[in-house]
Amino acid sequence: MVSRPIPILPTEPASAHTAAAQPLPIWRGAFRPLFLLAGLQAIIGVVWWLSSMIHGLWAPQLGTTALWHGHEMIFAFGGAALGGFLLTAIANWTGRPPLQGRTIMLLTLCWLAGRVAMIYAANINLAVLLVAELAYFVVLIALAARELIAGKNRRNLKLLAVIAILAVIDALFVLAAKDGIQLDAEIFPRAGIFIFLVLIALIGGRIIPGFTRNWLIRAGKLPGMAEPVSFNRFDALCMGTLIASAILAFTPWQQGAGIVLMVTAVLHYARLGRWRGIHTTREPLVIMLHAAYFWLPTSLLLMGFALLRPDLYSLNDALHAGGAGAMACMIMAVGGRAALGHTGRALAAGQVFTIGFSLIWLATALRLIAPVAGNAYLTVLAAATLCWVGGWLLFVLRYAPILIGPPMKKG
Repeated sequence: MVSRPIPILPTEPASAHTAAAQPLPIWRGAFRPLFLLAGLQAIIGVVWWLSSMIHGLWAPQLGTTALWHGHEMIFAFGGAALGGFLLTAIANWTGRPPLQGRTIMLLTLCWLAGRVAMIYAANINLAVLLVAELAYFVVLIALAARELIAGKNRRNLKLLAVIAILAVIDALFVLAAKDGIQLDAEIFPRAGIFIFLVLIALIGGRIIPGFTRNWLIRAGKLPGMAEPVSFNRFDALCMGTLIASAILAFTPWQQGAGIVLMVTAVLHYARLGRWRGIHTTREPLVIMLHAAYFWLPTSLLLMGFALLRPDLYSLNDALHAGGAGAMACMIMAVGGRAALGHTGRALAAGQVFTIGFSLIWLATALRLIAPVAGNAYLTVLAAATLCWVGGWLLFVLRYAPILIGPPMKKG
């Protein structure tokens, strides 16, 4: 679907306009406000929800507070990061200048309008809620389609179809949670996570071996060892089984779906091994990508097991490997790299970012262990929460000055 690796390295292109005509730095690319907002949302969506559960503080409700939490951690957090990545990548695919200024302000305002509407979801008209929530995805798809068509890159329009499906799932989630349709709202967070897993498998399958190969060449490890395998028929098989297992997971054939999910997990573990990440442990920005992708097959394995043995492990717990693991870790790994490259900074993770990513990875592991920790369940869950919040705080502290401030001058 995506025809070549997505470079996330160039600095912001020179403009013919004078410096005085330039918008503020934060509006000079979609990744700037949207990556920052994604980091903040990752903290707010968890802290607010837990404050309600533990201390009884008021929190938003989309049917229930738990559904609001699930919605915001998938469609708001994930949606912001997806928009920041997509519009930045499209500029590289097409060679066109990145969108900036009022266009990025409009897109950001649409995202913020959705968040405000979701806070008051229990009290506002359903139609108004839907319009406010879906405006961001509609504008994002329209802007991306315009840039791809103008840049004569129509083959990547297929990617927008996946995002459109995500927007439809978002709408159905809101409708079900507000009793607008007679469907179980609980199925839609699972569907949203599957869409993100497909996007991670698709885009990660292009950029991870590409970035790994580039680093191995710079490190002098190639030739001399087998290089990362580029997208081929085996990768197509991995994508096909992932899509098939995602569809089967929503059918009554739960036993079959569980088996297919676990087989798909094995294929994706093998896929990850073919990218030679084990040889990149000296470069945090590269090994982070592999560590993030690890959670994709792990989530499939746990979901398959949960479908086969729901008495031993719940599907809701297993989903956190896909949401808190694959989604969040990949968002942080890709977002951190893109923020450095597109603001003219050296591609060096630094201790703060490395620790932040490690905390998010650890938070996922602890969240998955908690259900089988017996009497230590609450302790392990609290530790996972502290790691999650601490990791995203470090991300925001490290990258807020970069995303808000001007790009580094060359030379």
